[in-house]
Formats: sequence, C-alpha cells, structure tokens
Amino acid sequence: MFEKHDKSPTTPVPFFPAGLPDETIGSRVSRYHIRRGRPTMATTFRQLFDRSPFSLTNLIQPHLDALAARLPGSQALNLVHLQAESTLLPLYQRFLGATWGGRKRQQKIGASVTPARRINGDSRLTHICRQCLVDDECEHGFPYIHRAHQIPGVTACWKHAATLLDRCPSCRQPFAQPTQLVLSAWLGCDCGHALSAEVESKAAEPSEIEVNFASFTRELLEAEPVKLRPGELVGIYRTRAAEVGFGWGRERIKQKALFASVEMFFGRKLLAIVDSAYRQHRISGWFKVLESWSFDEIPLHRHLLLAYFLFRDPNLFTRRCQEIVEARTSARAADVSDSARSEDADLKKTSEMLLRQMVAVAQRHGYDSHQLWKFYSGGMRRLVKILPDACERIDARLRAAAAKKKRRAGKESEIKEREKQSDIEWAEAINESARIIYASDERPYRVTMNKLIAAAKFRPKGVRLPSKERFPLARAAAEENAESVWHFFARRMLWTLQSLHEPSSSLSVICSRSKLELHKGRAILEYFLDVPRCGGASAQEINAVLSTRGIGRDWTGPCPERVFYQAGRAYQRRAIS
Repeated sequence: MFEKHDKSPTTPVPFFPAGLPDETIGSRVSRYHIRRGRPTMATTFRQLFDRSPFSLTNLIQPHLDALAARLPGSQALNLVHLQAESTLLPLYQRFLGATWGGRKRQQKIGASVTPARRINGDSRLTHICRQCLVDDECEHGFPYIHRAHQIPGVTACWKHAATLLDRCPSCRQPFAQPTQLVLSAWLGCDCGHALSAEVESKAAEPSEIEVNFASFTRELLEAEPVKLRPGELVGIYRTRAAEVGFGWGRERIKQKALFASVEMFFGRKLLAIVDSAYRQHRISGWFKVLESWSFDEIPLHRHLLLAYFLFRDPNLFTRRCQEIVEARTSARAADVSDSARSEDADLKKTSEMLLRQMVAVAQRHGYDSHQLWKFYSGGMRRLVKILPDACERIDARLRAAAAKKKRRAGKESEIKEREKQSDIEWAEAINESARIIYASDERPYRVTMNKLIAAAKFRPKGVRLPSKERFPLARAAAEENAESVWHFFARRMLWTLQSLHEPSSSLSVICSRSKLELHKGRAILEYFLDVPRCGGASAQEINAVLSTRGIGRDWTGPCPERVFYQAGRAYQRRAIS
C-alpha cells in the first residue's frame, strides 16, 4: 500500500501558544501575532490558515482544520481539541447541534467545521472583563480573552460580578473589527487607553440575575458536551415548564403566562440588551423555542435564557439532557437488537425456503443429497453457505417423508377397506328405506336421492352424499330407487283416485285434491280413467297398476312429446294470434 500525499503539503507553525483555561481561539491567534513581532494581519492568517484574514469573533469559527493541520500531532485530534477547548461549539451543539448545516460532517471525529451562512443572534462582538485581564496577567504572566464572556446573552463576569465591556470606555471603539484580530487586551486601544491599567470603571454594577445567568452558562459550557435533537430539547422545555406551573391540559403550555414570567424575571432592560428582536418589539415568534418545526430559527441566547429561567441549576438541566441521551442510546441498542433478530429471521426463512426446494426436487426425481450435488449443484452451493449441515438435513427430511408416505399408504388402505364395508351397509340401508317409502299407504311424496339418504338408518360419519368414487354401491342404490317427476305424478293421482268418496267426482275436483299442476294432472288422469275409484288407498294396488302398465321409476309420462306451460316464476305469457 502506498501512502497518499497532498499536492501542497502544509507548513508546520512554530511557537503557536498553548491554550489557557477558557481562552478563545481568537485570543490564542492574537497572542501568536504579538509573539511573532506583530507582522501584518495577512501574514499571520496566511501562516496559520493559508488564507486571507477573516473574522474570529463569531460564534462558530471556520477554517480551524487548516490550523489543526499545521500543529504538531494528529490533525483530527488537534481539531477536536481546538473546537472543544477554545470555541463555543460545545455549547452551540448542546442546543442547536442537530439543526445546523454542518451536523452530518461533525459526526466524524475531527471533521471540519462549516457553519451556517447565517447564525441568528451572532453579534460578532468581543466582551472583556477588565478584572480578569489583571488577574490573568498576575497568574499566567499575560492577559487573554475568555470564552465564557463571549456566550450570547452574557453581560457580566461570573467570577468578579463586573459588567463586561465590548468597546473602549474612552473612545467607544468596539474591540472587534471585521477581519481584524482583537489586540486591545494586550496593547490597549488605538486611542491610547490601556484596559488593564485601571480596574475602576464607571459602568453600573450588574444585577444578581446577570451574574447568576453568566455562571449558569459557564457551567453548561464546561459540562460534558452532548447533542440533542430539536424534539428532545423541546420536550425538556415543555416538561419543565409544566413542572413549574405553566402546564395546560395534558401536553399544552401557557405560553403567554410563561413569557410574562420570563419578562418579569429578567426585566425589560436586560432583555432589550441581549435580544435584538425584543428590543425592536418583535416578540410574536419569541416562543418558537417551544416548537421543533422552527427550531433552527431560534438564537442561542434565547435558549440559554429560557433554560436558566426554567432550571436555574445547571446540574439539573445537564442531568435531564443526559437522561434523554441515555434513553436514545438504549432505544438505538434495542433497535439494533431487533434488526439483528430480524436479519436472523430473514436468514432462517431463506434457508428454510432453499431447503424445502431441494427436498422437493429430491422427492420429485428420487434423488438423495449426493445426486442433488451432481444435478443441482448451484442450489446446493447457495444452501450450504447458510446451512453447512444441509446434506444431513435433506437426508433426514427425505427419510421422514418416506416413513410418512408409508404410514399414509397403510392408513389409506385401512380407510379404503372401511369405506368398502360402509358402502355395502349404506346401499342396503338405502334399499330398505326405498322399500318402506314405496310400501307406505300414506299420501305419496316424491322420492329423491336426498330423501332416500335421509331416511336410511345408516350413514358413514362425516359423509353427506355418497360419491361414485368412494361409495359406488350406495350411489347406485340411491339413483336406482329415486323416481322421476312423472312417476311421482302417477303415484299421487292413483292414490287420489283410491281416496275418493264419490266415484263421479269431476276432473277438476280430482286434480285439485291431488295438488298437482292442472294441465299435467289432467294428462295423468286421462291416462288412468279406467282405473277403479274409491275403496281406500293401497300402496300395494298402486304398485300393481304401475307394474301392469310397465311404468318404471324413470317414467317420462303419458305424452313425452307434449310441452306444458311452465307455472310459477318460469311462466311465460302465451302468444296471442
């Protein structure tokens, strides 16, 4: 393997000052500039960043990867150290790290920081505590600019309870100028005023809330960095707001009451100083901080103000954040476990499908595992990659299938023998039921297969009708003993004639008593006009008349060629000529 080299190798930077506690990256660059004899700004930026001068006073400093590449050691570790120890990036990411443009790139350790083109609430001012300059010079030998003083919304020094300065007290020139390094902390202002020469200041002392707020934000800056998603941070705010008495219903928040309390707590004067929108009376969207859909529009100082008002204790706030992160980690671990189980289930399903396919092929062609390797090597190769013991499983399933087939064959033989015996008994029962029905002197009804089977005293369990394949004898007996419609008409008419009380009854009366359709009833009656009437119903005489005239149970009637009009729903209107 050959190591890749950049086309333009970076030049190491000698004597770049190590960071002091809570020192900004701009302060370190300024000290380097002074240590190197104060060359031009362009020269210093070219040595450190290989580019023209740019501002180092904004919230998120760009191009730190170029500086990290010029420091001794690993570029990635240098970049992580610069971002964590000399910038406000850890605090920014705690509140807005999951919403800004460079979030995907920062997930990788040592990735370059590419901030959003516009960051709400970025004043680009540099704040200095004059007492800190004196103390740092006594303790470290030279003053420097602190990160905690640059946190948006902070107006006081947490250590000395003094108001922070962002411009020269004498000439009112801002310390930070576009594309220029801040040198006032070491060299004084251009007007000749030295910041560290006199500590006494005419500025008003900050309030206790300002000092406590500065201490709160500093603790968050020094705490273990954590990235929260918009919905998670909004959930923390809403839960805490409900806890302190601003809840409404199950999940809603009294936003007007909450804003009024925030305004009363901090005071209108302080809010106007730290929040430009409030200063311009644009407060309609102030509490979008409670909605995740507009999270990236909220400036950092507004998050800090609301977090301080709701929690006051930085440890309580960081503990809530850590609980959210731990819950997310646990959920991710559970998702990974579920995904692994799902993959195992999919793999098991695939192996089972391939195994069944190979077993089916072997059963269809009569192969064993050795012959499958010979004729179906592709499928076997895919299978053994998942199941190394596929051959043993195939042979075991083939043996089990063969044994099952043998048992099924024996059981089928037993079933066939049992059905054969049942067929004989069922046929005898159907014949017996037919004999009883046709020998009855009661008013005849049409004898069908269903009625014969229902009247039979024997029927195999679970069988409704006999099929020709399983019960051929019973089926033949039912079909043989069932009668046609005209055979039923003949038996009904003969029974009606025998049941008459007056031999001279008219044709219409006879047809009416027989309950047969009029025209068919007349045709049957005309066929049996010579049959003796009255004398009582006798099935034996009826069967004798039918036998004498050669009328079987499949009789098609006295006039098979005649077409009768259909009654009921099948009726069709007669044509009028």
